[in-house]
Amino acid sequence: MLVFQKRLTKKILMTTAMAAMLSSCGMFKQNAEYSSTTNWFLGISNEELGNEEAQKATLSYSQGNFAIAEKHFLKALSDNPKNQQALMVGALTYEKEGKLNKARAYYEDIIIIGGDKTTVLGTTDGLPHKMTEVAQQRLRNITLTQTQIIVEDKFGNKTFKISQEIADKQGKSAMEEALFLRSEKIEFNNKATAEANLKAVEILFDDNEKNVISRFLILKELAEKDMVTKEEFLAARNQNLGGLLPLSNKAPALGIGEPVPSADVVLDRIDALKLGVEERAISPKEFSAERDMIVDAILPANPRERAKNKAPSRDILGAAKDLRKLEVIAELGLITPKEKEAEQRAIERAVKTSSAAKPTPKKAPTKPQKPTAPKPLVSVPQTQAQASATAPEPAPAEKKPFIEKKVEIKGTMREFPGDPNVSSPF
Repeated sequence: MLVFQKRLTKKILMTTAMAAMLSSCGMFKQNAEYSSTTNWFLGISNEELGNEEAQKATLSYSQGNFAIAEKHFLKALSDNPKNQQALMVGALTYEKEGKLNKARAYYEDIIIIGGDKTTVLGTTDGLPHKMTEVAQQRLRNITLTQTQIIVEDKFGNKTFKISQEIADKQGKSAMEEALFLRSEKIEFNNKATAEANLKAVEILFDDNEKNVISRFLILKELAEKDMVTKEEFLAARNQNLGGLLPLSNKAPALGIGEPVPSADVVLDRIDALKLGVEERAISPKEFSAERDMIVDAILPANPRERAKNKAPSRDILGAAKDLRKLEVIAELGLITPKEKEAEQRAIERAVKTSSAAKPTPKKAPTKPQKPTAPKPLVSVPQTQAQASATAPEPAPAEKKPFIEKKVEIKGTMREFPGDPNVSSPF
């Protein structure tokens, strides 16, 4: 019995010791994976965990062996979920395979981890950049790739798939940015005056007019950055100049007053397409086709249907507002001095024509008088009042020399001045 108790006690002690050892190993493993300090148990830094597999993944990715690269970076991330090199290779691999949602998740993890680690993977110039910056850029490219910004309307015209509300929320429009820079240049030392001037100018234009101006500014910027040729710019501009100068040019393409993305969105989209060509994600032909669609959606060089030009202002106040708009458009560098002069003459001519064509007030037509019956030949007796009213005025009598008369009344003679033809009342 005593021997049995000793054996039982020995087994219990051994079991307890084994459990303690296993528990200690689990703690060491957990610390090795998630602690930011050096893991003395494995003899390496926690940040270095998974580095070997991450390097193998990088080599396989550079050789185009994406399936093998995936195997290695998944192993690296199982050892250390925060290994940024493995996350970057994983994101790039998934991007190549078209698994954009998985790539997006890895780029977001890199941004959250942060740090100052650099890489040449995924950069456009082949130079080292911070991993967080590369992840942000490529994440934005994925967003552009997943977003369809060009659609076709019922007339077959290319247009941007964006509402006015979304356009207002995505930051400054091309017109707002241009007006801001113009205002800063005019009022360099007075910010308050510059802001007031900016607001006053913006009130001049309605949403449609702002969208039209933004389209011209975006196309101008694309030309300045060599994203469209000079010929493409001039063809699209000249076919739609009536959107800026409606009285001196033919009507623009239908729909250019619709909302348009900000210049940054359009430029980033084209940059993403260029990057796709460099990384062989898309072919040059695919790049050219989508770029042409974007340019055509901004200002079509061959409009399928044209809008109606704005009617000229017929009053002085309206014409003054149109002239002010013309000044702003000229200051933004969208029209030439000759084009401005021609539109100004058209505005002034419309007002003069309207003033000259105003009809003079007409008199009310008089009712025709009914023919009167001929007067009877029989004379009708008249009253004294009627006779005096109708009788012709007597001709003035000739003045005769004054003669004094002596009138005798009851035997008495007295002098009476009077006319010889008028009898005395006495």
